[in-house]
Amino acid sequence: MSLIDTNRNFMKSNFDNHQNQAASDQMKGLAAPSLQKAPKQDAQIINLPNEAVPGPKDVNLYHALNSRRSIRKFSDVTMSLAELAYLLETTCRIQKVIGDNIASFRPAPSGGARHAFETYLVINNVDGLENGTYHYLPLYHQLEKLTQTVEMAQIIESVNGQSFVESAHVIFYFSAVPYRAEWRYGLRSHKVMLIDLGHLGQNLYLAAEGIRAGACAIASYDQEKADALFKLDGIDEFIVYIIPVGKKL
Repeated sequence: MSLIDTNRNFMKSNFDNHQNQAASDQMKGLAAPSLQKAPKQDAQIINLPNEAVPGPKDVNLYHALNSRRSIRKFSDVTMSLAELAYLLETTCRIQKVIGDNIASFRPAPSGGARHAFETYLVINNVDGLENGTYHYLPLYHQLEKLTQTVEMAQIIESVNGQSFVESAHVIFYFSAVPYRAEWRYGLRSHKVMLIDLGHLGQNLYLAAEGIRAGACAIASYDQEKADALFKLDGIDEFIVYIIPVGKKL
């Protein structure tokens, strides 16, 4: 079988194929993994505002859907902390936990409500936040500060030289924590996670429209350099999607 054939078969459903499907850890009765990566004990934690940003109820969904475009040029107007909080709240905040980490409800859908992703941020121009790297804590709607500064050259290298990210106000780096989904679906989980990633990206695109901002999803990135930005091991957690967001010109 060629690599093309292998990749095409990966795209197909395998939920009707019961051959060579080992029992998942959930079926074995093992405890579910955490729905959120714990912050470091000595981490600086920043509470995000809960109030809605100006006008989210006035955003016309039809307009948002039809005006959404990937944009690579951003204004130099500073993004507010409330606007960043709005992007995070409408994309990946945990709204409700079901059982003992069995599932979580969030704005974007996920197979089995497992949400096998973590959200990391490179802050570049957000009022009230120092530039640097952060980790979002969706259970508490908080940010964990990771580094004081980060060289923009490193960021550009992590996206294979796509220098337009330099003008983005915030760059979202989504990582996969595969076991979070593997616990429930085993070998069936990996395609599901990629489908879920699309849901997450579209939510962010539409949320950006709500604050007069734009986004540009990136799939071309340097895996090792992107993982290194957030000290990920590349095995149990690794970057899978990058989306710069900025206020429109």
